[in-house]
Amino acid sequence: MVQITSDGITPLTIALAVAAKQTGGLLICNGHEDHIEKSKALFMKNSLENVIKFIYGNPCEVIKQYKNIDFAVIDCKFQDHLKIFRTINLNPSGSTMFVNNFHHRKDGISFAEVVEGKNCGVKSVTLPIGEGMHLTRIGSTGKREINGDTRDFM
Repeated sequence: MVQITSDGITPLTIALAVAAKQTGGLLICNGHEDHIEKSKALFMKNSLENVIKFIYGNPCEVIKQYKNIDFAVIDCKFQDHLKIFRTINLNPSGSTMFVNNFHHRKDGISFAEVVEGKNCGVKSVTLPIGEGMHLTRIGSTGKREINGDTRDFM
């Protein structure tokens, strides 16, 4: 999982780290060094320091280091979020892009609109939570079998 944040460590960061711990994954967190350094004690206190890796630097450059990302969280308060949308390398067999602070976009473009022509199986939804959340699922049929019945889950 990758998180690019402008707000430093948030409750979402903690939740992602817990999910990484429970699934045997790793959370790569990119943000401003001052914001993150002040909050690192939270991870040590909750035994999460082994599942999170803090990377500092330009998010547009940092994101290029990672391939086949399964789950990404991008903060639209970051002014170059559209550039990240265009360069991120998601896992084509199934990945999810979660965009928070969606109403801060000045360009009016969603991640789904950027990738729609490049990928089949793109589904997205905007949720009225906080300052707007946008969830895009790519490369999966989006179907799940529940008690013998196949249903869309998004």
